[in-house]
Amino acid sequence: MTPTPAADEPLIYELVDLSLALADHTQALVQDVMSELNLTPTLANALWHLGACAPDPPMSKLAARLRRDPSTITFLADRLQERGLLVRDVDPQNRRTKILHLTDAGRITRRALVEAMATRSPIAHLSDKDQRHLHDLLARAMAAPP
Repeated sequence: MTPTPAADEPLIYELVDLSLALADHTQALVQDVMSELNLTPTLANALWHLGACAPDPPMSKLAARLRRDPSTITFLADRLQERGLLVRDVDPQNRRTKILHLTDAGRITRRALVEAMATRSPIAHLSDKDQRHLHDLLARAMAAPP
C-alpha cells in the first residue's frame, strides 16, 4: 500500500520521499553484487555513469554528471584504476584533460552491476507500459528548469 502524504504536506513531499526510498532500496538489493565486485556505492555510481557516456568522458564531464568536485573524481578514478577497471589517457586535443576509458574488466564489471540494478530494482516489477510511462514522467521532471 502506498502511503499518503500528511494532510498538511503537499504531495511533492511524498514523491520526493518515494524517490529517495526507491534509490536506497535498490542499492540495498544490489549490495551483495557491489561487495562481490569490490565496489562501494560511490564507485558503483561512477562506473554506472562511465559506461553510459559515449564517447568516453573527460574527468571534468564525469564530475559535472555526478555533481562532484573534480578532486573527488580524481580519487574515484584512482580507486577504479587500482582495480583495473579504467585507464586515464591524455586528450590529444587538450593535453591538460584526462579521458576516462573502461577496460575490458571495467565493462564486464559494469555489465554485472547494470544487470543487478535492472533486475532487482522494484521498477523491474512494473509492466513494460508502466515502465515507459514512469520513464516519460521522470524524463520530463528532469528536463524541467531548476
